[in-house]
Amino acid sequence: MIRFILALIVLVICGAIGYFIKTFPAMVNIRLPEHTLSTNLIIWCIVSLIAAWIIMLLFKFFVFLWRSPQIFSRNAKTRKRHKANKLLRNGMSELLAGHYKKAEKHLVKGADLAEEVGESSVIYFENAAIAADKLQANARRDQYLIKARQEAGQQHTALTRLSEAELHASHGDFDKALPLLEKLHQQESKNAKIIGLLDEAYVAQEQWQNAWSLLPKLRPYLPVAEYEARRKTYAKGMLADTDAIESVAELNSAWRKLPAEIRRDDEMIMLYAGSLIENGHSEEAERILANEIKNSQDLKLIQAYSQLSSADAHRQLANMENWSTHHPNDATFLHALARVAYRAKDYDKASQAIEASISRQPVPEAFALWALILEAKNEPQAALAAYRQSVVALPGGEQSIEGDLLPVMDENKALPSS
Repeated sequence: MIRFILALIVLVICGAIGYFIKTFPAMVNIRLPEHTLSTNLIIWCIVSLIAAWIIMLLFKFFVFLWRSPQIFSRNAKTRKRHKANKLLRNGMSELLAGHYKKAEKHLVKGADLAEEVGESSVIYFENAAIAADKLQANARRDQYLIKARQEAGQQHTALTRLSEAELHASHGDFDKALPLLEKLHQQESKNAKIIGLLDEAYVAQEQWQNAWSLLPKLRPYLPVAEYEARRKTYAKGMLADTDAIESVAELNSAWRKLPAEIRRDDEMIMLYAGSLIENGHSEEAERILANEIKNSQDLKLIQAYSQLSSADAHRQLANMENWSTHHPNDATFLHALARVAYRAKDYDKASQAIEASISRQPVPEAFALWALILEAKNEPQAALAAYRQSVVALPGGEQSIEGDLLPVMDENKALPSS
């Protein structure tokens, strides 16, 4: 129906044009060299419009011919760009699917096409490096990483270096990752991913001072418990770095640099005392422990204090007696008191203390110390009985001392065989 109506409209328009041509009085006379051509004005207008349209088409055709090399070149560039993008998509799909060889092939080919059309090939080479790494082709991986770095523009340099550093870090190759991460951190000091990788690199390289300095920037991204655990670990590492220092002043300086709450931790105090002992400063270690015990009366520190075999035993015993009012019935303290009294050769006091400790917590190591005391008191039969009990696992309690808390713990005598 619509077609029929349109056909009628066209017929009406054509009929109207014919009518006007037939009845319109105006004529156009065109003078030629030999004769004059006369035509209706409407016909002249129609012919003029058709001629103008043909001329315009011819003009466009000649312009197209003139610009055809550029047009064909641009079309070829567009096709290459589309092909490069397709290769990138295929390469990423193969990479995710675990087809690393195909992924590398697609990505390298796509990088070549991207370079031909003047586009960045960084993302191609970065992912080709990942594929080569999965194939354990380290030489090709490094080559792709170098190309990616070379091709990266200013805006992509940081991303390229971060990808390279992350790849090295995933293999534990922190010698290569660390310089890249430090440079990135200078450029983007608040980037959480860079900070996390840099922290991992410092810890792996045991650069505890650097890790400690970086830790406050990690604080917003860590749970409180993990943050505190890292603080203690890094502080231990910094203190362990002083093991080769022979000067008490230098050790004290390293200790004072730590925060006050870290220096109050009993484990850190014993680590510091151990560093002093290992560097031949046992008197300073004794002084540090004695001062801390006076403030805290911490049983673990008392245990460590009792293990200072190179200290003045009589001075230690006097200190232990002063502290006894804080721990009158504690098996751990009584064991430590007996140890110090034995070293001071006050065997009666040592015997009283160890017997009180055993009555509260009968553990093998308490019987071993009791045997030494009885032997020193010239009671061989009783000492032999205590030795035998020391090698029998007796029920009723846990160990009162958690092994050697300090580097030096030399008893005056070795345990004899039963």
